[in-house]
Amino acid sequence: MKAAVWKDISVFELEEVPEPQPRPDQVKVQIAYCGICGSDPHIVEGRLPVAGKPPRIIGHEASGTIVDVGSDVRRYQVGQRVAVNYMAYCGACYYCRNGMEHFCQRPFFSAKSFAEYAVFKEDSVFLLPDNISLEEGALTEPISVALHAIDVANIHPGSSVAIFGAGPIGLLLLQLAIRSGATKTLVSEPVAQKRELAKRLGADVVVDPFNENLEEISKQLTESRGFDTILEASGSLAAAREAIFLVDNCGTVLWFGVYPLDGEIGVPPYYMYDKELTIRSIVRSPYTFPRAIALLPKLELKPLISDIIPLEDINKAFALHKEGKAVKILIKP
Repeated sequence: MKAAVWKDISVFELEEVPEPQPRPDQVKVQIAYCGICGSDPHIVEGRLPVAGKPPRIIGHEASGTIVDVGSDVRRYQVGQRVAVNYMAYCGACYYCRNGMEHFCQRPFFSAKSFAEYAVFKEDSVFLLPDNISLEEGALTEPISVALHAIDVANIHPGSSVAIFGAGPIGLLLLQLAIRSGATKTLVSEPVAQKRELAKRLGADVVVDPFNENLEEISKQLTESRGFDTILEASGSLAAAREAIFLVDNCGTVLWFGVYPLDGEIGVPPYYMYDKELTIRSIVRSPYTFPRAIALLPKLELKPLISDIIPLEDINKAFALHKEGKAVKILIKP
């Protein structure tokens, strides 16, 4: 089969590699689309050591069609369209048994979907609704992570919410925040096309943080109180710090972005004490895939897919992603 093999810093090569074959508890999927996650450039540039070292196949935001099932698989059959979770959990370790499966001590990783085929544990496969395309289905994994963020972000009916960054995650967070009851929403994003899309998807106010006064506009929207919740999804250390000073008393700041490994954010302890703030962070998506599947028909997903690029042009796709203007880029094996 053809696969885009990560060979070196920011370099992929298209290679013929053996097709993976499913073990008894696995499902083999012909990959239809695999999205470029915001974390993927950090991985291939050597700034996020979570996927090992090259050479290897990566890619985890995948959809496709089942082409083979292991002998022990009972829930699925050849021909079904699915989205996949790149992680399967053991269910028996301390974290799995205490509501923190995303910190499983014996996980099974299947982040190898920049390829024609990949195999997944049966528990990591989810049927797509009939009215959802495979393109839209490839957004299931990012939706699941955004859902985890909403779960911990303390958003309730009547909340004011600011979102920093209007990439795919920021725009998903916007839609989910509105569906969770947010009635005042602001999106801060320097790219004009992304601001326009955020406005189209329901943001009350959009701001160019490089050319407009974000603090002043935030005060106008919140009667000078600050936001109940700020979701920082840009990956900027400066934005992550700024969020602390734009949130209301008893507010919640959620750091979502992938920040530099050696980055630090000075947090004034007295300010935190005086305002009784909460700072949260998230990683991966525990227990959220079934709800992400259920939400697929309820979200505006097609406008988020800005580019579909064939597997052989994956280096061009990553270069396009680095320009910062694309929203969600899908790789098509």
